[in-house]
Amino acid sequence: MKNDAWTVIVNLDFSPCEQTIAKLRDDLFYIQKFKTPLAPVHELNHIEYILQKLEEEINALSEMLPRLDKRRDV
Repeated sequence: MKNDAWTVIVNLDFSPCEQTIAKLRDDLFYIQKFKTPLAPVHELNHIEYILQKLEEEINALSEMLPRLDKRRDV
């Protein structure tokens, strides 16, 4: 029996997700500036909560992924 090993390299780019969340957050802050809100405050708070959770999930996933060893030629 051989001891074969596979190395799988996956390059995950989270920047589109991060850019989308940043844009949504900017839009949310813009909406929150109105004196007469376009949406009820509790809905805006819920959207803000969801954006925060998305950011946390992306960061947690990013932290879990192994880092490329710069000393290797991989």
